[in-house]
Amino acid sequence: MDIIREPKGIQEFTGACELSGQHVVWREKKKSALTGVYKNPASIEGSDELAYRVANQNFHREDFVMGNLQWGTTYIEPFTVDGECAMTHGHFHIDPACDEYYYGLGGEGFLLFWDGKDDFYAEKVYPGSLHYISGVYGHRLINTGDTVLAVAACSLPATKQDHAVVEAQVFPYRCFKRDGKIVWKEA
Repeated sequence: MDIIREPKGIQEFTGACELSGQHVVWREKKKSALTGVYKNPASIEGSDELAYRVANQNFHREDFVMGNLQWGTTYIEPFTVDGECAMTHGHFHIDPACDEYYYGLGGEGFLLFWDGKDDFYAEKVYPGSLHYISGVYGHRLINTGDTVLAVAACSLPATKQDHAVVEAQVFPYRCFKRDGKIVWKEA
């Protein structure tokens, strides 16, 4: 009887911090797909350059059932758009009762939190940082460094993400890199 098995997935914590294993699905977002999030979208229109990649391990991909978990890792490239730091699209959860955790693996940046009204703040993201995200907050990752920002996440896939809200009503602050320093500006 073989009672010892290999793990179903491996999340590297050094180098590229790659996620690999069973049921891992990769997707990528090009810069041109993010024209709705940057202050100057004309700078990236038609760009086929990679903005970020996401790997997800989900054993119940076809039948989203509340309570099933997924593990994912986001890899944001280091770039700016007219000085505005690289970022993910950002999203709210359709079901605000569904929370999420993020864990910094590599690089440096920020995790933005916004309730869609007046409550907005950012937490520093770096290797080892742990971030609890209440389901009532929209959130977005920003890469402020010179290397890939890698952030792991544990979430409920049944949550479903609402991206339309952050396109219709932008996050209240934008993050820029000017002369090597981070500058926040109201949107």
